[in-house]
Amino acid sequence: MQSWSSHRDTLVNRFRALSIGSDVTISNPTGSVIVSHTSIKRFEGEGQALPYAVLGLCTGGGGATFKENEEVRLNDVWAPGKVGLALPGPAAKGFTPAMDMLVIAFDLNDVPACHGRQLLKDDLMAVQSQLFDDELASSVLVALLRDAEAHGSSSAFFDHGLSLVLHRLAMLREVDARAPKNERQGTNLLTSTLELIEARLDDDLRVKELAAAQGVEPRTFTRMFKRETGYTPYRYLTSRRMVRAKALLNADMSVTETAVAVGYANPAKFAAAFRRWVGVAPSDWKSGARRDGMI
Repeated sequence: MQSWSSHRDTLVNRFRALSIGSDVTISNPTGSVIVSHTSIKRFEGEGQALPYAVLGLCTGGGGATFKENEEVRLNDVWAPGKVGLALPGPAAKGFTPAMDMLVIAFDLNDVPACHGRQLLKDDLMAVQSQLFDDELASSVLVALLRDAEAHGSSSAFFDHGLSLVLHRLAMLREVDARAPKNERQGTNLLTSTLELIEARLDDDLRVKELAAAQGVEPRTFTRMFKRETGYTPYRYLTSRRMVRAKALLNADMSVTETAVAVGYANPAKFAAAFRRWVGVAPSDWKSGARRDGMI
């Protein structure tokens, strides 16, 4: 059986592989608690099975995320202030966006009871299936980062703060599960809309069509989508197209072919949009990818 110090080294190396630039990483002496605040690159593929429970808080950037294994299916959108939980378990396949993220990895068995109740893995399984936009949970996580910076990640405040966040998320999930169907419309809209967008990035997909698929007016749809994601539908669609465009250019697809593959019939309009979004022309991005050995 591996020691927590060995698990810590594995996880810290994983953070470093995904991070962009410098970060803050703090561990307790045994390695059973790790706190990291860093900018991470977009990831797509199969992750690693780790023994930690992980609380994450998006502090900047974000976008669509998807994760699936035999225990959990998460299809949601990271945005600043959103909190998510992953429990110890098998490796999952999916993708996460580039974002700034506060991560707290910990041994679930060490978390103390809160309100007289000790939460177990089975109590939290359903919490993994969504992200939570909750000011209390996000504020406590930021306070835990500050406490770890000042006192390390093994203080009584830190332990009870973790317990408070877990109980808060479990309570929010229970409330959501009891909500009437019409109150969950936003979540259902979000899931089906994100799936439609991912499947139709090569089409001339309009907000009117996305709204019609949900049976609502475009103005109502836009308001609901922005409330759930923090983005307008058009801005989110453009961001996903640009992510795919960069990947296709990295794979040595021509600029014209890439434009068509991400829904632009006019390569010049694609090039202008790419420059506005990425900061360089698609041809320059492609040249840089070749120069850096990506293709």
